[in-house]
Amino acid sequence: MNLKLGLGWSQENASPYRAHLLQGSFEFMASDRLGIRGNAGLPLSAEANEMKYYPFMMGGAIHLFPRFWFDLYLGADAGFVHIATATLPATWSTRVTPVVGATLYYWGVFFLEAEAAYNILQYANSTAIDMSAMSYRVRMGFYL
Repeated sequence: MNLKLGLGWSQENASPYRAHLLQGSFEFMASDRLGIRGNAGLPLSAEANEMKYYPFMMGGAIHLFPRFWFDLYLGADAGFVHIATATLPATWSTRVTPVVGATLYYWGVFFLEAEAAYNILQYANSTAIDMSAMSYRVRMGFYL
């Protein structure tokens, strides 16, 4: 039981740049308490017209309860976000995201997970739009 695969919903950014994403994720448990994780998202909707928001992140997590039916964890992700709007040119921006989350494991192979995170994202080095804000994620999946 070392690999978790999940699919879920994510709310990113604050108004007026809020985006809702379909997010896929994986986590490989390198040990009982340390996980290597990654996620990517596809936009479902956004408050800004014609805004495209595609995050690609990798990171790690430290788990409080190893191999237990309920798990709390702390972690961080870092990576890139492709952002485009109707009024600004498309660009790749870097993002760092500390996370805290809880996982409930059930029926031997499934999990339900909730995360709160804070995205630290400056949109385009030459544009002064700060999209840093809280992010909320919920996902379900299975572990192998």
